[in-house]
Amino acid sequence: MSYFLKKTTPSSKGLYLQIYESFYDQVKHSRRNKCFKTLGYFSDLVKSGISDPIEWANEEIKHLNDESLIKKETKISDISASKNIGYFLLKAILDKLNVDYYINMFSISKNFHYVLSDLVRTLIYSQVGNPGSKLKAYENVIPSLYNSQAYSYDQILDCIEFVGNDYEKFIELFNHQINKKYGRKTNVNFFDCTNYYFEIDEEFEDKQKGPSKEGRNSPIIGQALLLDAEQIPLGMMMYPGNKSEKPYLRKMIEDTKSRYDIKGRTIQVADKGLNCARNIYAAVVEANDGYIFSKSVHGKNLSNIEKEWLLLNNEFNVWHMVPDSTGYAKYYFKECIDDFEYSFVDEDGELTRFTVKEKRIVTFNPSLAKKQKNEIKKQIEKAEKILTMKAALNSEFGDLVKYLNFTSVNNSNEKIKIATSLNTKKIEEDLKFAGYNLLVTSELNMDAKEVYNVYHGLWKIEESFRILKSYLEARPVFLQKRESIYGHFLICYLALTLLRLLEIKEFENALSVSEIVNFIRNFNVTETPEGSYVNTSTMSKTFKYIEEFFGSCVMSNMFLKKRDLDLILKYLI
Repeated sequence: MSYFLKKTTPSSKGLYLQIYESFYDQVKHSRRNKCFKTLGYFSDLVKSGISDPIEWANEEIKHLNDESLIKKETKISDISASKNIGYFLLKAILDKLNVDYYINMFSISKNFHYVLSDLVRTLIYSQVGNPGSKLKAYENVIPSLYNSQAYSYDQILDCIEFVGNDYEKFIELFNHQINKKYGRKTNVNFFDCTNYYFEIDEEFEDKQKGPSKEGRNSPIIGQALLLDAEQIPLGMMMYPGNKSEKPYLRKMIEDTKSRYDIKGRTIQVADKGLNCARNIYAAVVEANDGYIFSKSVHGKNLSNIEKEWLLLNNEFNVWHMVPDSTGYAKYYFKECIDDFEYSFVDEDGELTRFTVKEKRIVTFNPSLAKKQKNEIKKQIEKAEKILTMKAALNSEFGDLVKYLNFTSVNNSNEKIKIATSLNTKKIEEDLKFAGYNLLVTSELNMDAKEVYNVYHGLWKIEESFRILKSYLEARPVFLQKRESIYGHFLICYLALTLLRLLEIKEFENALSVSEIVNFIRNFNVTETPEGSYVNTSTMSKTFKYIEEFFGSCVMSNMFLKKRDLDLILKYLI
């Protein structure tokens, strides 16, 4: 295993730095690379105070490679003696939810040679403690869990496929128990979608080529995620990578209300990607729900009259300032209520027109305006530089195409588009509307600042996707069968749900998910020849907080006996 620096330019922001890990894949019997850590854009790192990000990154890579070399030289017997006990946190929350009895009911008709609930638990512990392939879990991770049972590789794959076949039922079970133990707040639901790539070339089943979040050209699979008002996962839905994400907002809301018998009115919160006439119709007309969506202020999304209103500042269009903690403007806003017409074509090709009374809130953020203007100027400079070098094809510009004019030319009996000049009209419009954002809502009586705050709760669902993709390493996916893939994502989803319950319900936001995960991975013990254990974990504020939370008198001891570890595994929340 070794580490190296990967430099790419995925967008107009310029050079993007990542640390990649090179390793030998035991399944495909070949060398493979995967992202170990994202460092960020070169320009952002410079702004944060790092004078030479390349040198800084190479120093970190040297440190990682040195550590890797030391680990390789460590005796296998020493490694096998190290056991993870930090997973007791996940065990405690699972014990509280009391899901084992119901999970095992799923397997009544199956001739499993293992207890289904035990293996599901173990896979969750493995995904949080040391994520990776199922082969890695079998060979290295599960054996390193203190007091873990032994499972064959076939049993692990069999379990993943089994739970993936009915993943919705497992989510329903966990939601039922969460509602029973904690209660659910479903008056507001946050919704968003993402996708995950596969290290394959050919499309198969749900693995289809579509607009990848990472900008990759490999097949992807889509995932829709629904959070409740407290930002705890409420539902997950998987779908083919070439399908639009917009219908899944409606499907998940309908499915959630039906499965959990939710009678009350729900406010759906989503970004501009989910804002369409069909979803508004489904929320207001069909479900008698509400919505808070953002709406793009660029291009053809708004009429000229609406764009003029955005910029107006007079006695009839009063802007209000919302200060930050220092008294400077955090953002400005103004609002209006009016009837707005929408239309869409349904599945049968019929045109539906309808009118809704809607509150619209436009905000202007000075800091965001400055940032967006700088980004636009950098894009213009990049486009100008390429234009002076040669007549460039459409495909060579990526996101820059919106700032260019193109002409079609014949090339070997095929028409291609070549960039010829800057699109000054589009550039001027984007500069004019930099820093502006438009929110549309059915909640006419909700205060504008409350609408703003509720909408900006969407950052939590974006964070949830980052947790799934980084800490839980939900991607890349090495499984092939659809049911196995769904089972993999179910385990990741359940792991995320447990971490959120710990963060929000138990620790009351005193600890972040990253701190909880780091604690779980750090709390290890090493067995001595005498049969006792040495606590090799590193003390931290997080460790002390959790120790005090459980009232433990042994967690921080250097020398631990088997009865001490067994006691820790019995801690209750």
